[in-house]
Amino acid sequence: MIIRRYFFREILYTLLALTGLLILIYLSHRFMFYLVQASTGLIPAGFILQFLGLKLLSDMMVILPLSLFLSILLALGRLYKDNEITALAACGIPVPFSSILGLGVGFAFIIGLFSLIIAPWAKSQIEILKVQASAVAEITTISAGRFKEFGQGNGIFYVETLSSDNTRMEGIFVQATMSGKQIILTARQGYQKVQGDALFIVLSQGHRYEGKEGTLEYVVTEFAEHTIKLPNPTAGAPQSRLIAVPTWELWKATDRATLAELQWRFSLPLTAILLTALAVPLSKTNPRQGQYAKLFTGIMISLIYNNLLSIAQKWTEKGDVPMWLGVWWVHGVLLLIILGLLYSPQIKTWWYLWRSGSKPLT
Repeated sequence: MIIRRYFFREILYTLLALTGLLILIYLSHRFMFYLVQASTGLIPAGFILQFLGLKLLSDMMVILPLSLFLSILLALGRLYKDNEITALAACGIPVPFSSILGLGVGFAFIIGLFSLIIAPWAKSQIEILKVQASAVAEITTISAGRFKEFGQGNGIFYVETLSSDNTRMEGIFVQATMSGKQIILTARQGYQKVQGDALFIVLSQGHRYEGKEGTLEYVVTEFAEHTIKLPNPTAGAPQSRLIAVPTWELWKATDRATLAELQWRFSLPLTAILLTALAVPLSKTNPRQGQYAKLFTGIMISLIYNNLLSIAQKWTEKGDVPMWLGVWWVHGVLLLIILGLLYSPQIKTWWYLWRSGSKPLT
């Protein structure tokens, strides 16, 4: 029990320090990315911290397994370097593999919470925040007395006067082309609003002129209030919207893309367990190699493993692999590698005896 607590303490201390370091590196990278977007006017500067927080929550399910894997490598690597594990082995005490694996299983529940619940919610909030940022960006770039394009050049917007806080507009002229129809709107007042993941402009006390292109026939409508849904330039592809769908809703679908996303979410907790099992035999070194001898190897294995999971998800979506196989074959390959490392002494013994024609002792 004392030895087990000692191993846990070494791993947890390393885990906390490494997780903090990875989060700091991640936030620095994402902060620079959003800072560039803010400098070009794509998002308002006031939204940077909100984007950072939500993006971190959505990607913690990828950061945490890597942190746990590298923490076990570093902690056990130090114990090997200082000959502590060798001394324990001389006393008949092996590395507590089952206890460390139990730690990985407990950690998998935390990662499952992120991958199944928190991350989809955070990604849905990011999509809503993108619309809100787009609305604020549109408002802040409107100048009184100047024409402004919107909807990727499909419309023109003109405001005669604008309030000091850019929330109220007066003397509005809008010209847009939608579904082959030419639409002209004039209104005394107006404002923009965000509802869900959609952006609207609300006009009051005005007229709407609608007609087909190339004809002189127009329908004139007088309105007290008129709401227009503006095209959302931040709307992503179906796959980018799928990652924001709550997990319980994915169970209702039967299409390949949805099932591939569901497999990806459930595979992330399994990733933590497998990487934990891999870290124990992989961390075995001699004192000359040092604590960081297997760090580069561990990072490369983790990168290849995650990339193969992404590739397997794409293959599942396209139908290149059967749905029952999905992303699970990647975990199967890693499991075979883990078993090979764990039982490498026995495998070498059996191989030597088979080559020499001897029979193993029973």
